[in-house]
Amino acid sequence: MLRNGFEVVEAALTPEEFRSQVESALNVKADTVAWIRERIPDLLKVGRDPRPDLPERAAQLRRWLGLPGYDPLPRTPSADSLPLVLPPPAPVTGLRLAVALAEPDDAIWRRLEVRSDVTLAGLHRILATAFDRDEREYHRFETAYGGFSVDAQSCEGDRFDDEVTLGQVVGSPGHRLVYEAESWRHWIRVERLTGLPEAPSCLDGERAAPPPECEDERSYEMLLEARRDPDDEENEELLEELGGFGFDPEWFDREVVNERLARLS
Repeated sequence: MLRNGFEVVEAALTPEEFRSQVESALNVKADTVAWIRERIPDLLKVGRDPRPDLPERAAQLRRWLGLPGYDPLPRTPSADSLPLVLPPPAPVTGLRLAVALAEPDDAIWRRLEVRSDVTLAGLHRILATAFDRDEREYHRFETAYGGFSVDAQSCEGDRFDDEVTLGQVVGSPGHRLVYEAESWRHWIRVERLTGLPEAPSCLDGERAAPPPECEDERSYEMLLEARRDPDDEENEELLEELGGFGFDPEWFDREVVNERLARLS
């Protein structure tokens, strides 16, 4: 249906999914307010706040739904190119992560549980396995504390990803970071703290990641289009070029993913 010019899709949510959606919205709002206060504090002094009770209502909603408190993400001042000092490692716990590719229209995602003391280099291996990618591919993490990569010289200001743990850059539910694998960007969000897992595991997911031959969203769209008529001569060439033979975009098997993750440890 259309509302105010936007297409709105209604979907039934489980109580857990509803809590997660509300928590995400509250966290985004908190981050936005924190950003305004840091970058343009005078804006808050102009005029009268139409909803002065909003912070109190948000806190009340968190209490009703049993949601944890949230500290907005730290941000590096734009005038300072140096990365922020990392916090010391906190007590080790489990983290449930929602990970999704940023570009395709049909969501490609995984829900994972990992230890908070895994390094970002170790997290890269877990993500490469969960999305069936070559762990030797170039990768990089964008966090509130700066960038981390396997090659700290590839981007000015980056630090090595094997020198920082996941728990140092995302410490609370709602905290986020970005993971780049070659030219594909993935959004990662901490959904909740969990008990300490014995090994990384995949709880859920949908769809296969694009083949490595697809370097960007455009090439992936070309692959999907070619699959609709694989007998066409031009499409056959595209399928071979873009790794389309034997590729099923709808494939996801949690047991297979977990078998692969088990072999990491």
